[in-house]
Amino acid sequence: MSEEPATMKAWTKVRAEQNGFEYIDHPIPKCKSGEVLVKTSSTSICGTDIHIWKWDEWSENEVPLGTITGHETCGEIVGLGEGVTSHKIGEMVAIECHLADWTCPRCLEGNAHICENGTIFGLNIDGAFGPYFTIPAQNARQIPTGLDPGHASIQDPLGNAIHTLTGGPVNGATVAIHGLGPIGLFAVNAAKAMGASMVIAIDWDNRYRMEMARELGADLVLGKDDDVVARILEITDGRGADNTCEFSGSPSALSNAIKSTRMGGFLNILSVYANPTPPVPMNEIVFRYLHLKGINGRKMWSTWDLMHELLEAGAIDIERIITHRLPIEQFQQGMDLARSGDCGKVVLDF
Repeated sequence: MSEEPATMKAWTKVRAEQNGFEYIDHPIPKCKSGEVLVKTSSTSICGTDIHIWKWDEWSENEVPLGTITGHETCGEIVGLGEGVTSHKIGEMVAIECHLADWTCPRCLEGNAHICENGTIFGLNIDGAFGPYFTIPAQNARQIPTGLDPGHASIQDPLGNAIHTLTGGPVNGATVAIHGLGPIGLFAVNAAKAMGASMVIAIDWDNRYRMEMARELGADLVLGKDDDVVARILEITDGRGADNTCEFSGSPSALSNAIKSTRMGGFLNILSVYANPTPPVPMNEIVFRYLHLKGINGRKMWSTWDLMHELLEAGAIDIERIITHRLPIEQFQQGMDLARSGDCGKVVLDF
């Protein structure tokens, strides 16, 4: 630690308003027992960060003012807390942002990502839009063999996509992806890699991302000019998709997703909705006998294991999905770009 500086500048949510970020000084964090200190390599911008930038109802209730945000990240371990033997100085790691106590009933049943006493790195506590952070050692995951370290920050959103997909059948199934932000694009790519027989990609009017979905293997891409429900039913012989994944956060997309999933099918929802009480056609859920599942983060650690298998096999086209890299000082430009939608994944480098 003697070689590290005493202070750092980090992007911090300081005002309860749209934007409300300042690039201000903080002390370099110090490792507690069981933690590692990481020197940030890159942090990518997530849809959750856009919610925080907008300061909508959800983020206002989740993020304390004064928090260094940013959670999709990777870096080099430069310090070890007392008792850490699982890692060594110089290792490159990516971060699982859900911090669990590993003792509550949810953790003990294998659902540590929804720990009853959990917190989320970069939302509830300081994160990685700064050059250093601390994290429990078990949340620092060594990057898989062959993965370009410059791509390591995308394991959080890729893991979200895989966790959502695996809420239903994928191999041999018809999979519908509603919402083509970066996680939706990862889901298109991963669904094809995992053996989906047909992938249907749906957005509203983002032609840039709709074309990316085609390049990533989508068999059918639908948008505002289509009757989404009718087209999905038509291409599936009137049945609907086996496995529908909702990534958009749009109430109309949620309604379409429900109405176009087959009888007894699977509907998995990762989205965060700016209005937490969107209208829901409940009778469709009941009479279609849908398996409805909310998705939060990644399964710890089965999602990571499957994700690393796909990455080591070269099955995920990260180069195509990462479209922009900017220095961390250009955080505001990165947020503007991510909010515009004229991009894939935006990564900020340190």
